Amino acid sequence: MPPKSTREWELSVFTPQIGVTKTFLVRSDMSVGEVVVKLASTLGPQDWTDHALWWPERQTWLSRPRMTLTSEGVQSDCKLHFTSMHKMLCVQVPDRTIVKMSIDVSIPCFHAIEQVCKRVGIRRFEELSFMRCNNRAVEGNQAISYFASRKNVHINALLDPLMVRDKQTPDLMDSEITTDGGYKVAGQTLGSVVRGEDVPDGILLDRWSPNATDKAYLHGLWFDSSRSLFSQGVEEDDFIQLRFKYFSFLDLDPMVDSMRIGQLYEQARWSVLTEDVDCTEEEAYTFAALQFQVQLAACRPKEEAAGTGSGEDSDLDQALTNLQFSLGTELDSASASAAVPEPTQKIEGDLKFQRVGKLTLKSAKMYKFSFQDCSLVQYKKGEVTPTNRFNIRGAEISPDIDVEKEKYAIRMSLRDYDDEIEAKVTIDDAETFCKWMAAFQMASRGKAAGSTGHNEEVRACRMYLEMQRVDKRETASLVGHYVPHRILKKKSISKIAAQVLKFHGTLDRQSILDSKLAYIRVWEGLQDFGLSYFIIRFAGFRTKDELLGVAYNRLIRLDPATHAHLTTWRYSTMRTWDINWEIKEMRVDHEDGNFSFTCSSADLKVLHEFIGGYIFMSMRKDVHEPTNAESFFKLTGGWEA
Repeated sequence: MPPKSTREWELSVFTPQIGVTKTFLVRSDMSVGEVVVKLASTLGPQDWTDHALWWPERQTWLSRPRMTLTSEGVQSDCKLHFTSMHKMLCVQVPDRTIVKMSIDVSIPCFHAIEQVCKRVGIRRFEELSFMRCNNRAVEGNQAISYFASRKNVHINALLDPLMVRDKQTPDLMDSEITTDGGYKVAGQTLGSVVRGEDVPDGILLDRWSPNATDKAYLHGLWFDSSRSLFSQGVEEDDFIQLRFKYFSFLDLDPMVDSMRIGQLYEQARWSVLTEDVDCTEEEAYTFAALQFQVQLAACRPKEEAAGTGSGEDSDLDQALTNLQFSLGTELDSASASAAVPEPTQKIEGDLKFQRVGKLTLKSAKMYKFSFQDCSLVQYKKGEVTPTNRFNIRGAEISPDIDVEKEKYAIRMSLRDYDDEIEAKVTIDDAETFCKWMAAFQMASRGKAAGSTGHNEEVRACRMYLEMQRVDKRETASLVGHYVPHRILKKKSISKIAAQVLKFHGTLDRQSILDSKLAYIRVWEGLQDFGLSYFIIRFAGFRTKDELLGVAYNRLIRLDPATHAHLTTWRYSTMRTWDINWEIKEMRVDHEDGNFSFTCSSADLKVLHEFIGGYIFMSMRKDVHEPTNAESFFKLTGGWEA
């Protein structure tokens, strides 16, 4: 064993928390842990357990307590800081909610993301990463000054002012509010809440339409996953973004991934609206229709929005209803179908009723109607004995309206034993239409008309009518939050609204999660889905900029002007790839030939991490196997691995 060094020298350590610099004697063979204990003893009886030594000159943490000062390279002229490892940061998650939370900035980003996703409730954390704020998108915007002026406030929500918040899918804004103004997700207190309406209108961080250069700039903002946030310039109260980075989604299960699906849906929605991903006009209307359905379903009660009612027992229900009607008595509640909540609102009134069919020519007549649970009871004017009863459970209900002409009707298609009954009820005004349409919708799903949730259903009907209006002053802003800006410039508001409603026609019974999943699946089918752009220069053509797209299974050389695919190199046929870190040049050995290039829009480490990350994602097979961090760092860490 070598002799213990007895030579002592002075070491200066600055503690930012109290603004004090301490100079004390140390030896070269002292461990980092011993230095920390000696320093803490001179600072007072505070809790210093969350503090560690930081070396600003080398941008590194001295986080290994058993390492000696000599092995870490620390000498007498070094200026160290004794600072906290956890910092309060404003983290904007994919749905644009901003959470003020404490994050460990001393560990690699990869592990910090794991901690954040665990607290927020997002599975498969390896698919996400941190990125810096997009300054180009907010240049000239009031958002930056707004954040600067609110540094002392927990800013937890930056939302589209017109966006209806999803009440059913677990969401940061719908989490349990704590007594101290914070809120909990999965039992973790994250921070205090400022709702979307507290943020000034018009502050939208990324409501912009990027060109190829902007997209390449955007994908250069990712943090290095193998380094800590603090070593990459992140300070207390800084603003960072959490986004899905690798578009290779493993085991997307609605049963356990409601938060993950909700966050992914919001990122997909924003990528479509801001034209970060290109889509055709027809695809844009499909996205708008699915988004409209998500917002309609969000207005409905929780049990209704989570899934549609089952029609499996409709024949039995119909037989019981007819028996009850023929006997003129009330069936015992024990023999009635399903436990249905008692109505809290009485739905009754005079409506025009008309049977619709090929051989029916009767005109509409006025009758008195009332809802009893899921049945529509019909009376003649002035009589108290019902003349007919229709079981609406499982019936097909559809609106038949012309808002411009103020015509409102409801069509229903239901079964009476083996007969198909087509009927229509006509209503005088929009508000009455919303009340009755809500009752019909609830009854068709097996929920008592007028029961709990009726008001939410009425609000969904009002939203549907708003989309029908042709007055630009009333709907321009609303429609503008469903389609990309280029569609707004090409088409009139009324035509866009009509197309959205046309595409929405078959989606009315979809639940929130089903609609979000459908949105994600359509998004995954886009030609440029998941492409991350980089501006590169191939070896031998140092003066010509090229556009490179990195996808989950291939590299693509694109035309900078049209984004047309010129050359494709698949990972499955790529032999090796390596980087000369001194000259920042990547070399790819592919079955179709070798090529080298440099990257001008981002650090080459970012591009290297994308390729290695996607290869790591493709290696995940067992959904129950935990994430192998060591393999991830080997594929993405480069020379640091």
